[in-house]
Amino acid sequence: MAVRRIVLRVVATLAAAAVAVAGFLFVHGDFQRWKDESALDSACDGLLDRDVVRGVLGPGAVDVENTERADMGLVRCEVLIDGGGSADIRVLDTAYVGEERLDSLYAGPPGETALAVPVGQGWTGLFGARPKHVGDPFDTDEAEDVTVSLVLGCAGAGGTKGLSVTVETTLDKTLDDPANRPEFARIATSTAAKASKARRCGARLGQPVRSLGLPVNETEYRPLGTADGTCSGINAGQGVSVATETERGGAPYEMCRLADADLGMRYVLVARFGPYAQEEFADNQEYDGEDVPSPDTPAHDRRPGDRTGWTTAKCSDGQALFTLQAANRRDGGEPGETMGSPQLAYERAALSAFAERSAKAHGCSAPVRS
Repeated sequence: MAVRRIVLRVVATLAAAAVAVAGFLFVHGDFQRWKDESALDSACDGLLDRDVVRGVLGPGAVDVENTERADMGLVRCEVLIDGGGSADIRVLDTAYVGEERLDSLYAGPPGETALAVPVGQGWTGLFGARPKHVGDPFDTDEAEDVTVSLVLGCAGAGGTKGLSVTVETTLDKTLDDPANRPEFARIATSTAAKASKARRCGARLGQPVRSLGLPVNETEYRPLGTADGTCSGINAGQGVSVATETERGGAPYEMCRLADADLGMRYVLVARFGPYAQEEFADNQEYDGEDVPSPDTPAHDRRPGDRTGWTTAKCSDGQALFTLQAANRRDGGEPGETMGSPQLAYERAALSAFAERSAKAHGCSAPVRS
């Protein structure tokens, strides 16, 4: 789960005496690297809980790299513990989401081969990883790379409307053991608490994370009629009979995959809330066409040749976006070019069922009807 590095390098030199006291520090504009015990106190602009980081990553020598992009509302640090684990932490003011196409929010592992699941327990967030059984069979590295991403809505007087805290943690602990999973969330939740206080956000925080489900592998399909999560309420029809879904539980990004009896992907439905919808709208501003989700077009039915159908709903954290994307046929053709009205009607009904249940679960208004 590679993350874009944003580093401005302007070399500066420190006196040898300072190096002896503080370990060592290299300054490259807004990039800093520390290597000593006190580094954890200043990492990520002081937003880390040293005891929590030590408890999760281990007691070895610490190496910290700091990056700050004030012009993008981003604070980032990478912590590596010798003989232990590592963590890549990003704290973002969500007012900057979409600025300069910053890849700021986490929706799942590369290629979305596995669906991230809700953190739950009062948190708006996602818990995701690339399961070992869908990775490289020749990869013998036992360490797990796991990402927890939390979204905070601010209610304080600090001027910040929202924060995103994303932590990618690498530990030599398997996710197959349910007892290990909460460890991967501890740095994210403690950082969220400190960030909310430091930025005078006043966010409503969740409870300590005691349990987490496994990310859902793409092969974990079930008959559509038995779906009770993100695919619930969608009827089988037009060749669609199989679903891959996650539970609903306050996640800012939800997905439902629909397939045929041969497990050929037919449709992908996605719900985006808060900054996730904001980012999608921002990313689409450069495109010109009715088939691209826009906050100025509350709903749009997919027609032959279009890419996507969508609808929106009003929520306390802004406009939510619900999309239906038709997968390409196995022969490479676009289904929208030859489909008839029954298939269009099925898509409209599927999107409506998906959006209505997702919006209701998040306390939003009824989705707009096109």
